[in-house]
Amino acid sequence: MHENILEPVSRACWPPRGAGPLPAADGLLLAELHGDIDLAGTVELRSWLDSVVALRARAYIVDLRPVTFVDSTGLNLLLRLRRRVLAGGGAFALLCPERTLRLLHAHGSLRLFDPAITLPEAVSRVTGTSERPRA
Repeated sequence: MHENILEPVSRACWPPRGAGPLPAADGLLLAELHGDIDLAGTVELRSWLDSVVALRARAYIVDLRPVTFVDSTGLNLLLRLRRRVLAGGGAFALLCPERTLRLLHAHGSLRLFDPAITLPEAVSRVTGTSERPRA
């Protein structure tokens, strides 16, 4: 019997590190955000997130661990991304450090995002499998 585990097949980073198009994905896409996610970069980030959704991966994990600052505008962009992924039949997980949980709570989106703290936890959420302890 085959295990239903999606492996990361594509990684997308914001801000983009290269000028080329994002690779097509048919499994798990890890979108890693860096720096400040705020009003100043809204237009560019929205466009980039739209291109990530257009890949139509089966599952998306947004990694906020490298992010240094997020404001409500940035969180609203992430809510928009989540809504579009789920409407397209994909799975979505948010990966963030513990320090970001307080911000999500204050924004009122902690329960909705139900963020994971570790990558294995995020992968298990989008695959529907339980996180397996390592030997």
